[in-house]
Amino acid sequence: MSVVPMETETIVILLFVVASAVAVVARKFHTPYTVALVVVGLGLGMLHWLHAPQLTQNLLFLVFLPGLIFEAAYHIDFEALWRDRITVLALVVPGVAASIGITAALIVFASNEIPHLPAIGWTLALAFGAAVAATDPISVVGLFKELGAPRRLTLLIEGESLLNDGTAIVFFTLVLSLIVGQALSPAGMAMEFGAVVGGGLFIGDITGLLVSHLIRRIDDAMVEITLTTVAAYGSFLIAYKLGGSSPDRVGSLA
Repeated sequence: MSVVPMETETIVILLFVVASAVAVVARKFHTPYTVALVVVGLGLGMLHWLHAPQLTQNLLFLVFLPGLIFEAAYHIDFEALWRDRITVLALVVPGVAASIGITAALIVFASNEIPHLPAIGWTLALAFGAAVAATDPISVVGLFKELGAPRRLTLLIEGESLLNDGTAIVFFTLVLSLIVGQALSPAGMAMEFGAVVGGGLFIGDITGLLVSHLIRRIDDAMVEITLTTVAAYGSFLIAYKLGGSSPDRVGSLA
């Protein structure tokens, strides 16, 4: 099927129109909007009607991700999150580690049992498991809200998602160091985890306190919206510049 030539701006507008139409149809047939949107998106992708614009790493991590994470952190109930801190921490460290191990085991098993698949070793499988362990729950949380899931379940998933990046990055760095032959010491692992989690939380807290202090002194809706946007993207960019190698290293926790 031939590709219809369109400018990026036109494609974006059409995608918004399609998303709105999907929302109307999903509500009419009592179907979760998130699921319907994914199905329609997969269908449009397989038809190859449009030449999709190139989604770069910087576009995803520096344009889309800060707003999504800020929205999730802004609406989370931190008092309730603190009450469930033991459960959240169990999901963040042992839970992420178990997820990485299970993913790696499935990859190794599939590569050994399914014909014509190349054999994949444990080290590479663990690296892949660590790379995909820190998932974003935006779509899942949206689905929970539509279905009326228990508030505590939604809170646990949101809280875990805000902190799991540090664990996943430490595991990935550890496995990567094994691949290149540079073993990471326990002290190095602790420093890596502290830099990712502590650095991100510190930058986010300082930025949030400064912006909230300014907002309390200014009674102007436009300025308040602008400062809120600065807080969301500014903290992420500062953490990105200080974090080094990749946008999600520290910035995702800021």
